[in-house]
Amino acid sequence: MSPLAINPNNFWCWFGGIWFFCGLPFLSIGLYAGIEQVLVSKRLNVEGRSVEGMVLSKTVRPSSSSGSGRKNHSPTYEVTFRFLTPGGMVNGTTKVTSATWDRLIERKPIAITYLPEDPQRYRVEGQNSGWVLPVMFTVIGGLFTVAGGFIWLRSKRQSRTTERLKREGMSAEGVVVEVRAGMIRINRVQQMNLHYRYQYHRGKFHIGKIPLSPEEAECWKEGETGRVRYDRLRPQKSIWIGKA
Repeated sequence: MSPLAINPNNFWCWFGGIWFFCGLPFLSIGLYAGIEQVLVSKRLNVEGRSVEGMVLSKTVRPSSSSGSGRKNHSPTYEVTFRFLTPGGMVNGTTKVTSATWDRLIERKPIAITYLPEDPQRYRVEGQNSGWVLPVMFTVIGGLFTVAGGFIWLRSKRQSRTTERLKREGMSAEGVVVEVRAGMIRINRVQQMNLHYRYQYHRGKFHIGKIPLSPEEAECWKEGETGRVRYDRLRPQKSIWIGKA
């Protein structure tokens, strides 16, 4: 089997890695957009030049509806405008609040603040904050990145523990308690879990678990024995060696 192939032993490593690398672009975009918006807003407050533009058109985009016919968010109010700068005429479109949209009149003035060296960066009176997308991207990306990173790190730590126990773990005889379906599917195939019981050096028993493919699980029946290696200091940590 290829070391890159997904199997029960590396499933969570792949799962966490995919979540991490899917969430990272969303997190990066959200943070970049948020920081950029803060910096532009500060520059507009300090360097911005205020002018009087003209409203060209007003548009209301209806809210979308769910399958039951109920609206799931408010309509979007947009205003198209233009304003004159020393470098020429600039046209723009922005989303505004419903109160601002009601107050503005087509072919009438609208207050605009822009950056003289970059007129495409502007702020319109009554403009929506524009934080919805940056916050949404940051939250979604952050959740996927943090969750994926946690799962990946935990899986790698488990892999290191497994390798350490193979080298240094104390040996014991394990008895198969049961073999049953696990929680994961790989290529739509239900994976299995082998539960085993072993007695460590202090005379107490522990129950361990190892994920197996259906083919591997068929080799084991309840009551059969195999070798187990466990951590002397933390006997609850163990690995199933099987038939040595």
